[in-house]
Amino acid sequence: MTTNEGPRPKTRERILDAAMDVFAEQGFGGATISEVERRVGLAVGKGSLYRHFPSKEALLEAAVEREVTRLRAETTQARAELPPVADPAEQRLQVYEQMLQDLRRFDRLVRLMLNEGERVPELRKAIWAALHQPVEGLPHEGDTVEAIAVAALGGYHLLSRMQGRPFNGVAQEQFLRTLVEITEAGRTSTTASTAAPTAAPTG
Repeated sequence: MTTNEGPRPKTRERILDAAMDVFAEQGFGGATISEVERRVGLAVGKGSLYRHFPSKEALLEAAVEREVTRLRAETTQARAELPPVADPAEQRLQVYEQMLQDLRRFDRLVRLMLNEGERVPELRKAIWAALHQPVEGLPHEGDTVEAIAVAALGGYHLLSRMQGRPFNGVAQEQFLRTLVEITEAGRTSTTASTAAPTAAPTG
C-alpha cells in the first residue's frame, strides 16, 4: 500500500523542531531534555538526545540557528513571490500583510527572545534583520510612521494570540486597511508639513 506522506524528518531535525517549541513555551530554565525527548518520541532519560547534542546550551544554539536560517529563507522567498502592485495604498496593504505573516512565522523565536534575550544576544538582531531592518541613526518623519505601523502589527499579532481570535473581533483585512489609511494620512501630513514654506517674519 502506498501513501502520499513524504519521508519522515531525520531525528536531529525533529529534535530541533521540538526543542524550539519547548524553549519558546518554557524558556531555557524551564525546558528539560526529558520533555524534548518525550515530544520527539525518544526514550526519556536514556541519554538518547545527548548522542546528537552534548548539552542543553548546545541544543538551544542549534535550534535557534536552524530556525533563523529556515525563516529567513521562507520570508525572502515569500517577498520575492509578491506580485507587482501599482496602486500605492494596495502596495502598502501588501507589505503589511507580508509583515504580519512574517511575525506569525517568527512567533516561536519572538517568544524565546522575550524569555531568553540576554542568554542569546544575537537572537534579537537576527530576528529584526529578517523581519524589518532597524533604523540606524536618528529617524526621520517617515521612519516614525513606519515604526508606528510595525508596532501596531506586532501588537495586533500578540494580542490576537492572547485572545485566541482576531483582537477585539477586528478582522485582519479590516485592521490592515485601517492601518494603511492611518499611515497614508500620516505620510501625507508629514510631507505637507515638510514642504510648507516658512512664514516670513513680520514687523
